[in-house]
Amino acid sequence: MNTLRPLAFAAATLLAAVEAHAAQPAATTVQAEAPLPPKFWSDLNGQQQQVLAPAREIWDELAPDVQEHLAQTAQRWPKLTQPQREQLSKRIEKWTSMTPVQRTKLRERYQQFHQLPPEQQTRMINAFKRFDALPEAERAQLREQFERMSPGERNAFLAGAGMQGHVGIVREVLDTVPQPERRATREMFDTFTPEQRQAFAKAWHALPEDQRDGYRRQMVTMSPEQRSQALSAKP
Repeated sequence: MNTLRPLAFAAATLLAAVEAHAAQPAATTVQAEAPLPPKFWSDLNGQQQQVLAPAREIWDELAPDVQEHLAQTAQRWPKLTQPQREQLSKRIEKWTSMTPVQRTKLRERYQQFHQLPPEQQTRMINAFKRFDALPEAERAQLREQFERMSPGERNAFLAGAGMQGHVGIVREVLDTVPQPERRATREMFDTFTPEQRQAFAKAWHALPEDQRDGYRRQMVTMSPEQRSQALSAKP
């Protein structure tokens, strides 16, 4: 199975119920690809239909990348380990628990991804690889933040700058923060808009290294309103 399509889907949606490449060998190259066509239930063979029976009622609501991943995984079912089978069952259970509106949103985000220029698709795939390497707690925070974004902010996020910029600056700053102070710093980042994150990153990078932590601590002690004013102020 080509691992790039599930990677692309997950990068585009962020909120997909599964990172489809989890049980696959890592891709050695990263490139954007054309969208997959929908896969009809009747296209599946007997074994695939049997394994995927819990998803039958929602099959037509799943994004094509998800359908393809499920079909390929079901085809390999006899060779899967017990943990891999349990993982697939959890993925199907999570998808079936979504509302029709949530599944529609995932399909829309899949379509939005494939409407982006190839270079932006590639950036997003690479950004997801970084996102996937984060601890689960940080991935959960990013998912929650994505849900709180306005439509315009989400579009910017999906265009590449949002994910890449947020993950990059958070990781870079947290690597310099003492462990007891990391939670407060992450919570501060969660209050930022994409524009405020960019402003923070610009100001933080402009400072000498021995002054950056003082700037961060000063920002952490501010209220969200004060931070907003400070980050919107012209230099």
